[in-house]
Amino acid sequence: MKPVKDDKDAENRKDELVYIGSSPWYHVDRLSSSSPYLVPRAAVLLQDIGRAFFDSLDAKGVPLHKIITTSVLRTKTNVQKLRTRNINATENSCHLYGTTVDICYNRYKTVQDPKGPKRREVTNDTLKWILSEVLRDMRNQGRCYIKYEKKQGCFHLTTR
Repeated sequence: MKPVKDDKDAENRKDELVYIGSSPWYHVDRLSSSSPYLVPRAAVLLQDIGRAFFDSLDAKGVPLHKIITTSVLRTKTNVQKLRTRNINATENSCHLYGTTVDICYNRYKTVQDPKGPKRREVTNDTLKWILSEVLRDMRNQGRCYIKYEKKQGCFHLTTR
């Protein structure tokens, strides 16, 4: 896929990209530097990660939380603006191709009351650990590459 120039270009490439919005398994944050589009296999990966995260939380008796997606497809225009304030942003970003998504590891969207039956209070560090287990499994299955971004507070995932 060729890099996307701007939002209009992204909208016109429906044959290559699918729209992603919040789902039962994940939440899409307000996107200020990206557009809510991915290639189909990346959209499936995101959904599978969210579903596996729910399954892991449930198996461990942890209140259900949605993962939060903070960045998706970036256009060339987005990248130019982002490079002025984000040292991790590169001119040839993987986000330009719709194959990459950022998932926040220090914020989650609560779905289930922690005081509900058989549930316990949980910290973001616990949620981060469980999410990292899910991502490790996806990587071990050959489904994605993962980069841990300290300064941005996210896991940077690129589908394979």
